[in-house]
Amino acid sequence: MKSFFKNQDNLIILFVSLVAFIAGCLAKHPAISIIIVIIADAFFFYPEISKLFKSNKPKKIKEKKVKNLNTQNSEIEQEKKKVGKLNKKKKWKKIILLIILGLILFSIGMVVAFASYIVMSAPKFNPDELYAQEPSILYDANGEEIAKIGAEKRKNITYDDLPEVLVDAIVATEDSNFFQHHGFDISRFAVAGLKQVFTGGGGGASTLTMQVVKNTFTSTTSSGFEGIKRKFTDIYMAVFQVEKKYTKKEILEFYVNSYYLGSGAYGVEQASHNYFGKSAKDLSLPEAALIAGLFQAPNAYDPYQHPDKAEQRRNQVLKLMKRHGYINDEEYKTATSMKVEDMLVTNNETTEDKTTSEWQPFIDLVVEDVVEDTGMDPYKVSMKIYTTMDREKQAMINDIMDGKTYTWQNDEVNAGISVQDVKTGAIVAIGAGRNRVGERQYNTATMINRQIGSTSKPLYDYAPGIEYENWSTYKLFDDSPYSYSDGTPILNWDRQYKGRLTLRQALAQSRNIPALKAFQENKNSNILKFVKSVGLHPEVVDGIIHEAHAIGGYTGESPRDMAAAYASFGNGGYYIKPYSYTKIIVNENNETIENKVSKTRVMSEETAYMMTSLLQSSAQYGLGNQYNVGGAVYGAKTGTSNFDSATIKRWGFGSDVVNDLWVDGVSPDYAISVWYGYINRTEENRQYVSTSFTIGHRTLFNAVAKGVFKNGSNWKKPDGVLEVKIINGSWPAILAGDNAPEGSYVVELFKKGTEPTETTNKYSTLPNVSGLKGTVSGNTLTLSWNAVSNGSDEELGDIVYKVYSKDASGNLTYIKDVNGTSTTISIDENSPDTYVVRTAYTSFSTNISDGASVTIKLPVKEVVKPTISINLANNLETAYSVGETITLSKSDVVVLSDSKDVTSSASVSIIVNGNETTSYTVGPDDVTTGSIKIIYNVKYGDETKQLTRTISVE
Repeated sequence: MKSFFKNQDNLIILFVSLVAFIAGCLAKHPAISIIIVIIADAFFFYPEISKLFKSNKPKKIKEKKVKNLNTQNSEIEQEKKKVGKLNKKKKWKKIILLIILGLILFSIGMVVAFASYIVMSAPKFNPDELYAQEPSILYDANGEEIAKIGAEKRKNITYDDLPEVLVDAIVATEDSNFFQHHGFDISRFAVAGLKQVFTGGGGGASTLTMQVVKNTFTSTTSSGFEGIKRKFTDIYMAVFQVEKKYTKKEILEFYVNSYYLGSGAYGVEQASHNYFGKSAKDLSLPEAALIAGLFQAPNAYDPYQHPDKAEQRRNQVLKLMKRHGYINDEEYKTATSMKVEDMLVTNNETTEDKTTSEWQPFIDLVVEDVVEDTGMDPYKVSMKIYTTMDREKQAMINDIMDGKTYTWQNDEVNAGISVQDVKTGAIVAIGAGRNRVGERQYNTATMINRQIGSTSKPLYDYAPGIEYENWSTYKLFDDSPYSYSDGTPILNWDRQYKGRLTLRQALAQSRNIPALKAFQENKNSNILKFVKSVGLHPEVVDGIIHEAHAIGGYTGESPRDMAAAYASFGNGGYYIKPYSYTKIIVNENNETIENKVSKTRVMSEETAYMMTSLLQSSAQYGLGNQYNVGGAVYGAKTGTSNFDSATIKRWGFGSDVVNDLWVDGVSPDYAISVWYGYINRTEENRQYVSTSFTIGHRTLFNAVAKGVFKNGSNWKKPDGVLEVKIINGSWPAILAGDNAPEGSYVVELFKKGTEPTETTNKYSTLPNVSGLKGTVSGNTLTLSWNAVSNGSDEELGDIVYKVYSKDASGNLTYIKDVNGTSTTISIDENSPDTYVVRTAYTSFSTNISDGASVTIKLPVKEVVKPTISINLANNLETAYSVGETITLSKSDVVVLSDSKDVTSSASVSIIVNGNETTSYTVGPDDVTTGSIKIIYNVKYGDETKQLTRTISVE
């Protein structure tokens, strides 16, 4: 081994191997890297290694002649053992040496290959590309332009105009050895590598020069092979393309002019104007420190949006400046004592060069998604982006968020809103937060991660049960005192208990105890599978999610994620990952990048439909006066999360204070998720807080839904779902039957094949009486029958017998109720001859029996024949002139029946000269005869009579 270490070349090789090992550590897989190297070395040096395992013959030992044979053999054996041990030791030394040599050779090859790959694949540094010249253009869902972003709006600054205090702040914070190294700081790189190995946090390895390269020419990828490639590309370009061609002053100019620094500011000069209303050359120490701190995370440390975090970051920069000797203790104390709010200009919306689009909330969402999906920043890479924004709906939400069409509870409360098309998965509009100023601000629709409260119950508790366990919407739960599995009591929101509830009632009334019981009845693996399939992010430990998920008690979700999850109920059971753009065209090379939509069935259409039915009930109950949105059909669930005890104690909150408020809703067309609450809590705004009486989330959802949900849309019930009448409270469920009264049953949904088959007899049609008889005595009818066996019922009443008469047409006429088994009725010869007795309850008539009937013989009355008289009327004329018309009619006759005029009922025919007629004209021939005979044939009943009337002609 000594000869090996005397060789200086081997020391160099060992150093290169160490560099390769650090590279493996940065890849987060050092152990795997070593294993691969060892296997490769073993293969490469196999011939040499195999020789080591061949048997070695021990040296031949010359035996001395001794007198004692036993002593001689013993010495020989001991000598053999010593030789064997020496051979084994040498063999392992050779193996170790070969492995080390193999590692060295393999590392050399890998380093050379990797370095060659980095050099060949690295882009060429061009400072013109640091500042985007051509804007990216965004289009709405209809293909109409909505904005241009990334156009040259920055104010560049030269090194000579940079104040020394800003240069010191940047160098102290980002690269303390900037003016000493040549683009790569080996000491920082090694420290970052060791941190990555031992703590998992290896940041801080990049110099300012490397950051200039990364900001425009490579990427922000930090893990895996791409992370290693990016890091070494940064090193190569920084050392060989930037530091060799540009001075430190020029490199620092590149750095301070190319970064986005929040609130729409690009570069330190524009940031200085936006935040402080002055040029960068006039910055004070605390102002310079604040801007220097923005380079790390401009949105997170934006002083307008997050003053507390901005102040903490500024103070961290000042601490680094003091550590590196740029400021003293007194300057540090003075600078850190200043409040960030006091440093900022009063209204940054009016500062110079401050322009944002009215569609900025959606633009920020699209930029966020494009960067995540492609690694390209539309502010730096010119492209055409075709978004999914519905201009009308986004404008509606903008007006709500700006307070134009909605009255907010106070100036501090905030909200996040996401609206998704349930059929396509496209995000059509968002509410990204109130009082947003500038570009790329904090987005409350996508970036918040808040506990979702009871909006979790459809997802974590009931939908998995319906999907995997075939629960019906009638399934019963006992809402009574209960505890988590660890013994911790669980309470309902009203601290009360409702007893036995159906699944529909439990969800609508948002009962916590039934929700936990439902969670426990499901297989945990099924719950986990379901919620992950709809895009949620549960807390998983050893493959299990804890029971607090049942009521939304975990790290939380964003409105975008919740809208997508609820959309899967509305579209028949498919999860579609939400997206904000459909395609991108990169202007540099005309490359088209399609945003491929993933659509996955995550539940059956039966489960989805049953959940929409349940959500309609919970919407009506939970939203109350805010339910009606113009008649649209939709379902929704409200949710509330509580503060932990430490927070309540810290701020002195009352028992009714709550943290986050949600409403998640879905219609056949759109899903809406609304989060309502407070983002930053400080001493100054501690009085602003939501309580259990806050209704802002409900009124906000109502305002959004009125502009989104459409009338006339509804879900179609699948053939695999049955609507079934169930006797209220029955378990196992019992069918109500056709006669069940309202209030005695509920209509619930079952998957076909799981519906109950037993039907209650309670409301079945009652049996008819038997042995019904009718006896007539004079004008009295006596009806008698045998009683039915059904007894009285507490709900339905006592048995009663209803008596009816029935006419020839079958119509029933009610006569009386009878409690016994007989009754008498007065009749005469004109009474109906059929009577019916029906069995009924006194308090419920729907199940009345069809009725037993009996026909009787009515009493006969003596018939007296009336006196009929048929005569001519007394007022008839007897003389007419020639040419005069005689009018004849039935009224010429008078028919009386017992002196009652019944002429109208008589049949009369009139004959003149052998002809039946109703009129006659007197002619010349009548003169010769001197008279005319008119004959009346009359019939009434059984009576017939012929009357003759003679008329003289003058």
